[in-house]
Order: sequence, then C-alpha cells, then structure tokens
Amino acid sequence: MNRTFNRIAASLLGLSSLLVAPGCTHAHADGIVFKNQGDLTWEQMLPELGGDSPRFSILRVDPETQATTLMIEFPQALYIPKHTHRKSETHVILGGAHVFEYDGQRFDVKEHGYIYMPGTFVHEAWVPAGSKAVIILEDGWKVDWLNGGPGKDDVGKGAPGL
Repeated sequence: MNRTFNRIAASLLGLSSLLVAPGCTHAHADGIVFKNQGDLTWEQMLPELGGDSPRFSILRVDPETQATTLMIEFPQALYIPKHTHRKSETHVILGGAHVFEYDGQRFDVKEHGYIYMPGTFVHEAWVPAGSKAVIILEDGWKVDWLNGGPGKDDVGKGAPGL
C-alpha cells in the first residue's frame, strides 16, 4: 500500500524521478529531472540549531518562475511561528505529520496527507520529530515571518492540546 501511494503521489507531483533505478540521476535540457535519494544534497535549514535543525534538499527550481520543490526532514519536533508566502505552498507528508493552525483552527495532517495553501495565507505549524515532506513553493523558498522565524526555544515543541 505505501509503495503504491508513494508512486501515485510522486507521479502527481512530477517526482517520478525519485522512483528510477539506483545510481540514475539526470537533468535534461527539456527540464526533466531524475533523482534518487542518494543523489540529494542536504543542507541545514537553521544551522544555529546544529543537529536539531531540519534538513532540506532542493529537488528543482523552475528557471522562469523560481517555483521551488524541496524535500525536508525534521530530526526533532519543531514549532514554526506564524508566517506566510507571497504565492501558494503545497505539502505532501511522506512521514510523520504536520499540525497547521490558521484563524484559530488546527488541522493535523498525517503521513500521506496533502496540504495546499494559497498565497498570503497566514499560518503556523508544529512538526513532530521524524516527519518528512515534499514542499512546493510557487514563488521560491521565500518566507515572510510575522514575528521572526523558529529558534532554539522552538525545538521540541509539540502542538498544544494534541
């Protein structure tokens, strides 16, 4: 079941490249990209957090629009303060969960779940340790923090009331 779901999700997201034979990584002039997990280059999202920092790998950046597709992993639970993006944000939860809150409403989106948020949508999130997601940011990886981004005090914070 999980393998079938992952293939369907990858296909819908244009990520069939993650399903090709091991050792096969290609970028074609026509924009097609093939990558395997071993081909990904990982960076710390918040280097000041050291090993507690989420890790991300850029899968693709559209050369015309700067729309960015990335994969992200959370080694520790993390609270992500209120923020927005100028254009839409899409998440496909590969493992774990993401708890999102906006306008006083909270949504627990679990493994294999899907999230779409239009641009300028103010939200905050709590992400449990071990969570993984593919995120598509229509305007590139740009975040407009309302009161500052996550820091050391946000590591290990689970969603209140869950």
